[in-house]
Amino acid sequence: MSTTTPSTEHPRPLAGVRVIELAHWMAGPAAGGIMSDWGAEVIKVEPHGGEPMRNIWGKMGANPDAPNGAFISANRGKKSVELDVQSEEGQDRLHELLGSADVLLTNLRPGALERLGLAPAQVADRHAHLVYCSLTAYGWGGPDQDKAGYDLASFFGRTGIAHEITTQGTPPAALLQGLGDTYTAMTAVAGILAALHERQSTGRGRFVEASLLRTGMWALAGELGVQAMGGHPRPPKPREQCGTPMYNSYPTSDGRWFYLVGVQADRQLPKVLAAIGRSDLLEDERFASARALSKNRGEVIAILDEAFRRQPLEHWGAVLDEHDVFWAPVQTPAEVVDDPQAHAMGAWISVDGHPSVDSPIRFDQLSRREAPRPPRAGEHSEELLRARAT
Repeated sequence: MSTTTPSTEHPRPLAGVRVIELAHWMAGPAAGGIMSDWGAEVIKVEPHGGEPMRNIWGKMGANPDAPNGAFISANRGKKSVELDVQSEEGQDRLHELLGSADVLLTNLRPGALERLGLAPAQVADRHAHLVYCSLTAYGWGGPDQDKAGYDLASFFGRTGIAHEITTQGTPPAALLQGLGDTYTAMTAVAGILAALHERQSTGRGRFVEASLLRTGMWALAGELGVQAMGGHPRPPKPREQCGTPMYNSYPTSDGRWFYLVGVQADRQLPKVLAAIGRSDLLEDERFASARALSKNRGEVIAILDEAFRRQPLEHWGAVLDEHDVFWAPVQTPAEVVDDPQAHAMGAWISVDGHPSVDSPIRFDQLSRREAPRPPRAGEHSEELLRARAT
């Protein structure tokens, strides 16, 4: 992997902000991870022995020593304290931390927070300055507020996303990548920052609520809006029947795939046909308009398939670029790791000798080479708890 030129003064726009993270698994810690990347002091409160995401692979029956890129990405640069927050002493220590903090970030279920004396009204009474962000599966209120929901259930399944991205006639995939978690994490961070901005003028914090369900619905707002207004959105058909052949995937001779992304079919069609050496098809009634392409989709896709299967992806990349065709390769994770554009934009950093993807926002076009490692479970307990207690 190549590296980007490091900045000696990496931006830290959240320097001076203290976050207490009472969270586990992915969505909550990922929100804290973004804030840590941006300079906040994030104190991760964990049970004795550490939170379960530290050992995710072993818990799922896989190799427990497999690289844990998700944990590294979500927890680098934080501090860790071990607390039994169900005990009176642990709750006292937690409130001591909250008294000096700006943000409480948690993804515990509402019922658990209420049992711990951390309901929003209780926290506001005791820490009026605090921005309190609760990140849950299904939100506060309603019959399912305490229902368990990882992103597969709450973000993909319940919202309609899994249905709308699954090719008709095929079963939904069991997605393990945590995309809904990270999407919701960034949503939570946006809400936290809005509340911190407001606090500058009011002096008071606010309860900020983010959920996998609501975030997923917002992500699918276009399709859900169509349905709500009486329309009938449909999941994708098999690619051989795609209704918009200029917005479809195509194979090349070396077994690779790429997307054509011609949303404006009439604009991209002449360029695509020129690229494959078939400008004569512009006179063919099947290619006369976007509507004609859709009507004759099977024949159009078959013609494009035949053309693209004649050469490898490297050839088509150069040719499509030459003709200003909108396209992108379908890359494997291994190819993304070596993607020169990703390196040029500073997307990769090193964490304790391990490559890791940097947070999605870059400030002033400045890139960093390294980020601090995730803390060991309880690594900062002595510094932040016992010293304070004495």
